[in-house]
Amino acid sequence: MNSFGNKMRCTVFGASHEEYIGLTVSGFPAGVTPDHDLISRRLAQRRALLDITSKRREGDEYRFLSGIFNGRTTGAPLTFLVKNADVRSADYEKYRGLARPSHADYTQHVRFQGFEDYRGGGIASGRVTVAYIILGALAETVLREKGVFAASRMKSVLDVEDGAEPSREDLERLREEGFPVLTPEIREKMLGLIEEARNKGDSLGGVAETWILGLPAGLGSPLFGSVEGYLSQLIFGIPGAKGIEFGSGFGIASLRGSQANDGMFYEAGEVRHLSNHSGGINGGITNGNAVCFRVAYRPTPTIALPQPTIDFLNKENKLVEFSGRHDAIFAIKALHVQTALANFAALDLML
Repeated sequence: MNSFGNKMRCTVFGASHEEYIGLTVSGFPAGVTPDHDLISRRLAQRRALLDITSKRREGDEYRFLSGIFNGRTTGAPLTFLVKNADVRSADYEKYRGLARPSHADYTQHVRFQGFEDYRGGGIASGRVTVAYIILGALAETVLREKGVFAASRMKSVLDVEDGAEPSREDLERLREEGFPVLTPEIREKMLGLIEEARNKGDSLGGVAETWILGLPAGLGSPLFGSVEGYLSQLIFGIPGAKGIEFGSGFGIASLRGSQANDGMFYEAGEVRHLSNHSGGINGGITNGNAVCFRVAYRPTPTIALPQPTIDFLNKENKLVEFSGRHDAIFAIKALHVQTALANFAALDLML
């Protein structure tokens, strides 16, 4: 339920209102010096735009418990904790038994027979993703020595889409931004939509696009070991992820083979591609082109508008609005988590 990875095997633990979120990774390379400046930058990016997204203020204080000696990873299981400091568990007592529509309140209650931690969504909360950010930064430290990096941008919010194609230089810039959007005018329109939704007590979703550059050809396996399958498994560990597509995605179905095929040629002895409709993957294996995928995130389910729901403890129908500190949009945080998991997947595939 809470473990993932192949060569590196990770187990995440903790919940939204428990004292800590944490993660243990077995198989992480030995001899790596954690880049604490990089970790801090990536954690800060996940906290970006709190003024219009979330009222929960976490400092994301973290510490390593095992797997590091004399400042370097030892190759033994690496464990770290992140402190949960800004919790208000009492806010959830008045809603006990009320199923927030499209949230995991009801499904977790059924699955865990009433023993679930319902505070802040428990294990279904986006708070658990803070551990993936640190994991991704650790992987990124190793990848930069191999010339591999991942970057993401917000592709769309509602009907506002950033259609421009990013260059490598664009991606290098975007990976350092809190709300990475290639076109400044589109970014301002998206921010306006988010602000409007927040003021109305509503929420928004979005589509985040990730690129992984520098991966060599030959990584992954056919069929059920495919790179698409592996990335999808990781991505659907992000709360709110509802869809994923690679390369031209669903749009490829409207193309002819003569349009959809990615032509190939040699340049200075290196294989190049004329296009990237396949998203850098053929037959489940990387082809040397940039890996590109997009993920659709649902609007945050907890909103401050009246919604029909049920009281599953008293078996009653209700009309309730859920006030609290919900995110007006989770997709911005999720975008940085998506990048972190892409970095982890790239390193795991290359080991």
